[in-house]
Amino acid sequence: MVIKVGTSVLAQDGLFDRAAVDALARQITPFLKKGIHVCVVSSGAIGAGMTLLKLRKRPDQMEQLQGAAAVGQRYLMQCYEEAFSRKGYSTAQVLLTWDDLASPKRFLNAKRTLRQIHRWGVVPIVNENDTVATDEIRFGDNDRLSSLLAILMEADVLVVLSNTDGLYLDGKRGSEAHRIKMVTGFDGSVFKHVQDKKTEVTVGGMKAKLRSVRMCVESGIPVFIADGRRPGVLKELFEGRDVGTFFMPERKGRKGGAWLHDLVRHLGAERERADS
Repeated sequence: MVIKVGTSVLAQDGLFDRAAVDALARQITPFLKKGIHVCVVSSGAIGAGMTLLKLRKRPDQMEQLQGAAAVGQRYLMQCYEEAFSRKGYSTAQVLLTWDDLASPKRFLNAKRTLRQIHRWGVVPIVNENDTVATDEIRFGDNDRLSSLLAILMEADVLVVLSNTDGLYLDGKRGSEAHRIKMVTGFDGSVFKHVQDKKTEVTVGGMKAKLRSVRMCVESGIPVFIADGRRPGVLKELFEGRDVGTFFMPERKGRKGGAWLHDLVRHLGAERERADS
């Protein structure tokens, strides 16, 4: 299982909230006890750095973003390690850039490393290496990173935890809004329901999430999008409760070298989009 947790889940009133990390560790622990391998793709390094540096607005210069990430990444990992250690597990920090997955040798090494971490019973906490990433090599948001990682690891499911409890018709929320419970055919029409809402500490949005979801469902990996601030949301998702939006994969998962074909194809498409 790959679980992506966004900055919006880890922030409270614009400030990094370590209690959210504690809550996430409590939710993941039952899966670990069942022998399920979990990769956590966690945003929040820049947000944590902003909190420690008392910055209320996200920096707009690359060196400031990288500096905030350098300050915050250590604290972010400290929070994860302390949260999981209280449950009897340890964590491993894995920092990646776009080039790490664009290079066949490096992404195969990343896959082997992550599998070894799982064999040791350790929880990998994956993030973009914001401290050294540049405009040319950065993923831009952890939604894409989580999808590429799910394909790389041949995951059984990707769970995207955000500040929304799913995809809504026409992008509208509220008591009268209609949440889309399941998406079975992923085409361009799904984007018409999107209205992005970004904050001072976040980068991604629903459009970025949907582009990343498409990568997974085209590769045979099912995806959930759900509200990561909802208590017990992971348990509810896998009990079949009516929460979030489920994206049905377009075909069964492919074995052998098919994952490599999918990954290279998606990386090429992302490169072309960045270049344009």
